[in-house]
Amino acid sequence: MSAANEQPPQKLDLFEAAVSDLLQAFDVERPPVPIELMLKRPKPGMWQEVNLSELSLSFISVKHLYSPRMSVARLLARHICRSEWGAQRQLSVFATSDEDIRMFARAIIIPSSMLAEVSFSSRTAISLSNRFEVPEEDANQRLIDLGLVQGDKN
Repeated sequence: MSAANEQPPQKLDLFEAAVSDLLQAFDVERPPVPIELMLKRPKPGMWQEVNLSELSLSFISVKHLYSPRMSVARLLARHICRSEWGAQRQLSVFATSDEDIRMFARAIIIPSSMLAEVSFSSRTAISLSNRFEVPEEDANQRLIDLGLVQGDKN
């Protein structure tokens, strides 16, 4: 394997470990992941709380029913990466990359531990969209991130 092929699993492993810690800290056992609560009421030592009512609506995407949740998940991912809590988990290097923030947000909102509980036949973008309250394209991309389905070969 080349070094380029080894980087995504390392990144993914860091994201998965952080998500596991996050779910444990907030005692989350099933979807949907309460991302708004995590932003508004972080546990001590995590990050500064965010008042979502002060946010501009221009940052929220509304292309899909669950697009606003993905926008908030990206905000949470960015907030985590910029926090001391995130730095302790080696996430600060990802704070400036939109692609990495998107991947981390998908990991937060569709945790692999919860995805593992979904039957193989239900691991479709539509089914995961409804179960995890995410846009179908993000559900599909999460499956691609984890290597569970093939992505486009552009």
